[in-house]
Amino acid sequence: MSVEVFFSYAHKDEDLRDELAKHLSILKRQGVITAWYDRDIDAGREWAKEIDQHLNSAQIILLLISPDFMALDYCYDIELERAMKRHEAGEARVIPIILRPVDWSGAAFSKLQALPKNAQPITDWTSRDQAFMDAARGIRVAIEELETTQLKTKQQTSLKLYSALLKLGYRQQARLFRRAIESESVAAFLIHGLPEYGQRWLLNRLVVQYLPHSLNSKVVKVDLSRRVRRSDVSALWRELGGRVHLRGKQLSPPEIADRVYRWWLTQDVIFVFHDANIMPEAALHELINQFWLPLASKVKAASSQESDRKLLMFLVDYEGRAEKWNILFVEKLDVSWDPQKPIKPPRIQEFTDGELMAWLEDQYHDLPAELTYGIDDRVEEILANSEGGIPELAFREICDRCGVDWFEELETWQKL
Repeated sequence: MSVEVFFSYAHKDEDLRDELAKHLSILKRQGVITAWYDRDIDAGREWAKEIDQHLNSAQIILLLISPDFMALDYCYDIELERAMKRHEAGEARVIPIILRPVDWSGAAFSKLQALPKNAQPITDWTSRDQAFMDAARGIRVAIEELETTQLKTKQQTSLKLYSALLKLGYRQQARLFRRAIESESVAAFLIHGLPEYGQRWLLNRLVVQYLPHSLNSKVVKVDLSRRVRRSDVSALWRELGGRVHLRGKQLSPPEIADRVYRWWLTQDVIFVFHDANIMPEAALHELINQFWLPLASKVKAASSQESDRKLLMFLVDYEGRAEKWNILFVEKLDVSWDPQKPIKPPRIQEFTDGELMAWLEDQYHDLPAELTYGIDDRVEEILANSEGGIPELAFREICDRCGVDWFEELETWQKL
């Protein structure tokens, strides 16, 4: 995104302003900057309002200093004052450009590094082109520094927001998962809900929050949406075999399970089956009964003796089909719980106003004011713009209000 540059100048210096703009034209052609000055105001527009708008949005403000600039009330008392306030607040970078000789000691901008070199007025240089080039180079360096600072700020904002979002909603699912992995080395977990309810977000949240080291362990991700797997379970065995480094056209579930078991002896192993909702129910029965249960049984028997590693499997249903499956899931972790059987937590629901309110209050100090000012109103707006709290739509709305692109961050936030 280009940096907006605002020229604050006296009209008697317009020729010098135009010369400086020429030397900045390469930055404009490269898409580094967009430049604005008052001659860009269209006929019929309110000039003061237009100037204020651009003065408040520009990231670089150039003060073109001359006797006429210092004498003009509007330049000195209004534009300069506003520019310095934004500079001191870290919202913009103000750069004085000394066009013509004038005494500016003690001025509000006198503490700032001026251009060109040694703050020598441009009209005093033997070559004005040389002077303008020096100023243009200084402006380029300032823009590069600004972009670096903005990138760091953006990264810090994104990281803070990510950490806060990990605490929003999904309490029932998170509690059930935490209890399962705290007591057992083996667990299979169903994540299910309607489209846009954040199934993949929840998958990554559970691993990041409760097993962060496992992201660097052995992770096998399988997309079950490919058409061949909908009608041919042997295609699934071939892919699973390939992903565990086995080759052959007629790989059997026991062969694959044995290879996974050997992996598990030295590292955590996580299986993620995306789009489980697309697989025929009979195929899911085969996956669980022929692959998962024998493998989990073998790992469970050896876990107390040979390894303290985790073996996890996630079945991710993105369309809410799991409610209709006739598969024996575990829904409560009571004394009769068999850890080898897949766990079915409650289906993901919309975020409620109470959840959003509690979250905003808990994360108040780590979220920007745009999100926390007037919490009651913000909650209503988030719900209204997310169709009543649909999780992914709510995440998008929250990110937009924090100046973070939800879709841009997904690749970083969702590794699994």
